[in-house]
This record gives sequence, structure tokens and C-alpha cells, in this order.
Amino acid sequence: MAQLESVEYSLFWEAMSGALVVEVLLEEMGLPYSLKPVDMAAGEHRSKAYLKINPTGQVPALSFPDGTIIGESAAIVLSLGDRHPETGYIPRPNGRERPVFLRWLIFMAASPYMTFVQLNHPERFIDDTAAHDALVDNARCRLLTQFDAIDSAISGSPFFLPSGVTALDFYAFMLVIFFPERERLLVDRPKLHDLFIAVSERQTVQKVIQMHKA
Repeated sequence: MAQLESVEYSLFWEAMSGALVVEVLLEEMGLPYSLKPVDMAAGEHRSKAYLKINPTGQVPALSFPDGTIIGESAAIVLSLGDRHPETGYIPRPNGRERPVFLRWLIFMAASPYMTFVQLNHPERFIDDTAAHDALVDNARCRLLTQFDAIDSAISGSPFFLPSGVTALDFYAFMLVIFFPERERLLVDRPKLHDLFIAVSERQTVQKVIQMHKA
């Protein structure tokens, strides 16, 4: 795609993190960017240097060409949409699909995205290791229910919204990638299955996913 500006974005990045959806969106929009790896296993996200960049210590964070830095994947998606409305990946504020887009973007970020934290890091919720298995089982059950809600809400074919591909599709794709039993998840959710396949076939997504699986 044609690049829309010459000054690049900087994406503070870790593989198989929420940076995935931001990276796909940057690729789809044709925006120049560089990756700034953050080794969370080594604790780099808790370092003084990174906390100056993102005080919450979370990944991703995105540095805009004007020097503004923000975190939170949904906030980054919306900010990129506001900055580059001509790309069409985020419905404009007065657009008919904007309220539905916002509802499901925030749901995905606040519910399944955060449930994955419980699934993968039960130690962040309770110190008692004897309770970790129960927390993981609870998270898996909640995720299945949350994916049911996403599948039911898909109103386009194959994409989430009738108007065509948007950032919602990239966010839903990322959540499916995170789920450890992907085939089982998709077999009972046909609309989510079709969305996932359609997104996975995009050249930008194939490029990005190789980075996250390396």
C-alpha cells in the first residue's frame, strides 16, 4: 500500500501480545513504522526506561510521529483511525456503524483480552498456587462464552460489519490466535470461523503473523 506519511511510528512490541493488532493495522494503512522489542520475560516492561514510555508497564505502546506515546490496544486503534480516517478501517465518528464498532472493540479489549491475562498468568490474580488451575479453568470457560458473544454479533459476511473489513476483524483475529485450542473454538462458531479465514488470507496479516510465530 502507498505510505501516507514519511515520519515513522514506533511500536513497542512483543510477540503474541496486543501489539499484533496494531502491527496489522499499521501494515494495512500503509504507514511507516519500526518495532521496538520489549522483553517482558526479562522484566524490561518494569524497567525505569520503559515506565517512562508507558507508565502502566504494558505492551503495546505506540509512539506517534509527533512524539505522542499511548498504550492500550483499543486506544491505539481508535487514535490511528482518527489520524487516518481516509483508510476506512475505523468508522468515522458520525458514521452509521460507529456505535457498533465502538461497542465490540471495547468489549474485545475489556473482556476476552483481559481474560487471556487470567488464562496465561493466574499468578497475577492470586498467590496461592493451589488455586491457579481453577483460575485457568474459569478463564477458559469465560473465553468460550465471550467468543460466543462475538460470533453472534458478527453481522457481515465474512467480516464483522456489513460494510467490509475494519479493525474489528483484526482484533477478533488476534483473540482467536491467542486461544490455545483454535480449531475447537472455531468449529462451533461458523461466523467467527469465516472471519478468521478471511483475515488470515490477507497479505499484511501473513507478513505480521510470521513475526509473531518466529
